Amino acid sequence: MKLKKYTAELKRRKVFKSAITYLIVAWLIAQVSDIILPTFNAPPYFMKALIFILIIGFPISLIFAWVYELSPKGIKKFKNIETQTPPSQETSQQPIEDNKKLAVLPFQNISPGNGSNYFSDGLTEEIIIRLSGIKELEIASRRTSMRYRDSEMDIASLGRELNARYILHGTVRKHQNDLKISTELIDVEKDSELWAEIYSGKMADVFGIQEKVAKKIANSLQLKLTPKEKAALGKKATLDTGAHDANLRAREFLLRYTKSYLLLAIELFQNAIDLDPKYATAYAGMSEACGLLYETHDRDPSWLEKAEESALKALIYEPSSSEAYSALGLVYYNKKLLNEALVAVEKAISFDSDNFFAYWIRGRLYRMMDRDSEATGDFNKVLDLNSDFHSAYGDLQMSYEKLEDKENLQKTIQRAALFYPSYLLRNPDDSRARQFYAFTLKRLGRLEEAKKEMYKGIKQNENDPIIIYNAACFYALIGDNAASIENLKKAIDNGFGNYEYIKHDPDLYSLKKEPEFISLLEGK
Repeated sequence: MKLKKYTAELKRRKVFKSAITYLIVAWLIAQVSDIILPTFNAPPYFMKALIFILIIGFPISLIFAWVYELSPKGIKKFKNIETQTPPSQETSQQPIEDNKKLAVLPFQNISPGNGSNYFSDGLTEEIIIRLSGIKELEIASRRTSMRYRDSEMDIASLGRELNARYILHGTVRKHQNDLKISTELIDVEKDSELWAEIYSGKMADVFGIQEKVAKKIANSLQLKLTPKEKAALGKKATLDTGAHDANLRAREFLLRYTKSYLLLAIELFQNAIDLDPKYATAYAGMSEACGLLYETHDRDPSWLEKAEESALKALIYEPSSSEAYSALGLVYYNKKLLNEALVAVEKAISFDSDNFFAYWIRGRLYRMMDRDSEATGDFNKVLDLNSDFHSAYGDLQMSYEKLEDKENLQKTIQRAALFYPSYLLRNPDDSRARQFYAFTLKRLGRLEEAKKEMYKGIKQNENDPIIIYNAACFYALIGDNAASIENLKKAIDNGFGNYEYIKHDPDLYSLKKEPEFISLLEGK
């Protein structure tokens, strides 16, 4: 057995601790005995015998510590590490010298006025994307890394939590056209800095800096790169810094779901495309934004056509674009072409196993196909990859309800109840999240709190059709049919035109016999 491994095993079995404890106790016994035995006129050989027993007991105590452990269930034999670790956990317990996992932490934005994190987050994601193509290197997903943006944990603790041997972190300072990026690569196991660099330049230099950082990491970790992997490190989605910036800004708004944010995202994606007509990433984002706008706010078929056209253009310029395939899956989902949609999202997952949006679309497809047990797996995967994508909580609850799985339904509701307060502290203007929190509180029987959250959500975005529609569903569920119909009318007046969804929405079943509800859907 190697010395390092043997020492680690001694520590695991607490042999060192037992030895120190034994020596301290033995010393105390000897000191006390040396004082007390003469008081009782004990023969001198008593002290000698005691010392001899204590010396003999030392190796016995070490053997006992090696073989046995104290547990709440009593004394039991220690198991070897090999038998203690289930096969499924072999990779997570691999020797640290074989661990080449890297986590890229969100770069800290130290720009004047601080401003938005869109640029620093974009830089982080771009570096992760470049490195994720290296087979020899395991890298924490983009969404996993983003969870630690405001973490106060030290580097060593972060490394242990992520099971990552290496941590890359840094800062970004952006002022007008000037750019300064500081980076540091840490070896967590050795608690040492492998290298640190400061890159200064203009905004146009950002692509070169990303490439330099990625290549320096590969060199530092002595990774053997294939020609394809070397080419991927230097690949640039666009050479236009204005297009790059517009794309990053658009993504800041993309998944907020309200009509105004989606329209703003579409405008910014269009700016990026105008500046670089071959920018595949911007086309993919445009497709996603138009598809979501059609599904949630505006049933104008032109949005769906734009979404399909944009996804196909993205695939012309980047045939392996996971995001373009998942956006195409959303288009086919809305066209009720379920098999085509399933093929598209599975293609998306094959190109990027961390594409949470693809899992979300596939989960919804499974629900439409009455494959809810598979849907729950995908929705849970979505939350694992991107815990802030809270739509999956509602989808999970609907699937568990359909499966009549009361235990997991209750667990999901409790999980959502813990999630929303912290999320809303970070995103207080997310009116849709506030409404979903209201639905969760209602399920927990906390009706007055639920009403307050729903009211706040409506007031934050009182003309957004999806927000008003959600309010209609909420009031129907709590038995206030008059308020429900009032909000439903307002949602339709503001552009909510998905009448098929209204007809089959279980949240509105209590309105089925209401004359106003019947007249609203007449001829639709």
